[in-house]
Amino acid sequence: MARYDAIIVGGGHNGLVAAFYLARAGQRVLVLERRTQVGGPASTVEFFPGFRGAITNSPGSLEPRIVTDMRLEDHGLAWAKPDPSVIMPFPDGRFFVGWRDQARLKELIARDFSRRDAENYFDIFRFFDDFARRMRVSLFEPPPSLPDLVARLRTPEDEADFATIFFGSIRDFLEQRLESDEMRTSVAMLSTAGAAVAPSTPGTPIALLQRPMSMFSSATTGTHDPRNQPLRGSTGLPLGGMGSITAAMRRALEALGVTLRIEAEVAGIRVDTLGRVQGVHLANGDEFDAPVVLSNLHPATTLVKLVEPRHLPAPMLERLRSIPPGAATFKVVLALDEPPYFAGSPPDLAAAYASCQIRICPDMRYLEQQHRDYLDGRCSLTPRLMGLVPTFIDPTMAPPGKHLLSVNAWYFRRDLPGQSWDTMRDVVGESIVSILTDYMPSLKRSIIARKFYSPVDFEREFGLVAGNFAHIDMTPEHMFGLRPVAGLSQYRTPVRGLYLCGAGTWPGGTVTGVPGHNAAQQVLRDLAGAPTPIMENV
Repeated sequence: MARYDAIIVGGGHNGLVAAFYLARAGQRVLVLERRTQVGGPASTVEFFPGFRGAITNSPGSLEPRIVTDMRLEDHGLAWAKPDPSVIMPFPDGRFFVGWRDQARLKELIARDFSRRDAENYFDIFRFFDDFARRMRVSLFEPPPSLPDLVARLRTPEDEADFATIFFGSIRDFLEQRLESDEMRTSVAMLSTAGAAVAPSTPGTPIALLQRPMSMFSSATTGTHDPRNQPLRGSTGLPLGGMGSITAAMRRALEALGVTLRIEAEVAGIRVDTLGRVQGVHLANGDEFDAPVVLSNLHPATTLVKLVEPRHLPAPMLERLRSIPPGAATFKVVLALDEPPYFAGSPPDLAAAYASCQIRICPDMRYLEQQHRDYLDGRCSLTPRLMGLVPTFIDPTMAPPGKHLLSVNAWYFRRDLPGQSWDTMRDVVGESIVSILTDYMPSLKRSIIARKFYSPVDFEREFGLVAGNFAHIDMTPEHMFGLRPVAGLSQYRTPVRGLYLCGAGTWPGGTVTGVPGHNAAQQVLRDLAGAPTPIMENV
């Protein structure tokens, strides 16, 4: 039986990040991955012969500190920097264009949408930046409990802003500050991107705190720092796609002597009679010993399925079992034999507009309708779309002269009342192709291959419970000291030596790497007998 200092269950990006920090501290680490390669949804996929990409599209949230610490650029990661970084077309032919030059962006908003909004748009983000500085919450430390968070409110202004963010809706917030529906929609689409919610849902402004808290947490910058771009557009897109990031992470681990084992499905986490973790056993019967195990899987998968229930308190088990499945993702991948340009884009900017991140959502009513469809259990025909044509940045990701369009759509249910994803997959996929064609007129005639992923496909192929990339929706009831559930926010579990390090932990989903970083730091503190840091109330 092989023995290690620490075992990582699940080789997604957070698991790789956790393995790195443990190995850098001198731990002998084993990473176990069920699939044929590490990286999870951020690994390279050959969708069609010669057409490569990834399930995730953009590194817009990847923390610069982690890029620097892991020396990913020394391990082959390279960036392209499209300008603009984000494009959002509207049905009437206008575009929100996320130019890097803030003055140019302000001029565009004033000319094409609203002079008033050109001023107020930037004030919105300054509001969240200022609140994050006042709350002093670091993404790189265990989250504050609710009493600790509230204790940081020192003035009536603090209390009012807290109520706006945690109890108000992004719809009300934006209607008080912006007059253009298009500009409201551009912000609302971002603030509702972490959960199956509508702009009118209470608590939706909280999503706009993520980037400001990152800025407060770390001033690290480098060739990649996505935090200063409008609408969180990426400062860089990785050459070779998102899989290049996790490939560089793997090389960083191999340089530290980490053992990575693929096609190694963990069937159980072994716990002794004193409630201490002993190791894991695989579906094929292999066993590995370690006094520390970190799970990158969904918290409920880890603690309800892989650990015997007797090792957890009954109230915690009930909270884990009661976590709603939340927002599932649908994906469309298209192989094209001609470049997909937007209708109405200026001829000299057509390639630039098609080279950056694409966001499609025509208006606020569209977002509200999508949420009503979700609540009613219908497959929405008005999903928000976020995508990329990575072959504009790196032509080697497709055969010569060809392109790949990769689009993720939100939000859907994993379980459809009275219907099956086996029959609805093509219906939803083709409806999304039609939406895209409204904006890219040449699209349908240029398609030479297509592939659709339903929430069930994501669950089967990538282990994403209910097809939810964030594991658990990022709403106030599952953030800060309540993520994943009350009593589990410190990455530790009731099983001594067992930790959580995936997207279901603080600070949540998207490709940040922070949950993996934080879980590893908690392990190292515990091994050293050091207390968990608690930020001062200021």
